[in-house]
Amino acid sequence: MTESISLKERRLPMMDITTRLAGVSYGEAQANVKMFGCEDIPTYELVREADNPHDPNAVSVRIGPYHLGYIRKDVAKEVASKMDAGRKFRAEFVCRNEHPLHDTVGLTIRIVEMPAGPVQHQAAV
Repeated sequence: MTESISLKERRLPMMDITTRLAGVSYGEAQANVKMFGCEDIPTYELVREADNPHDPNAVSVRIGPYHLGYIRKDVAKEVASKMDAGRKFRAEFVCRNEHPLHDTVGLTIRIVEMPAGPVQHQAAV
């Protein structure tokens, strides 16, 4: 008896990307980054925005209903296609991007792929 793994169960290597957020100075994002962009809040949700008129690959970074910014376009293109294929990701806090001469605060995150459910092997008959 041999074991086989269906194509659905095969996974590509997991992703781990560190990047700065884009759009942190628009709307409520800046206030939200200042409030929630800290070590006390270690993870954030990534929300796909396929209907975003500015970028069909847009991926928003949020904590609950609070928008913090977007993954940069060059990174979002890669992450969006994987999210659309059903892969799951989260964002983890890395650091705040602050400068004493500027009021705007940025945020650096790590995009981490969530592990898939357990792979079940089926015996071939």
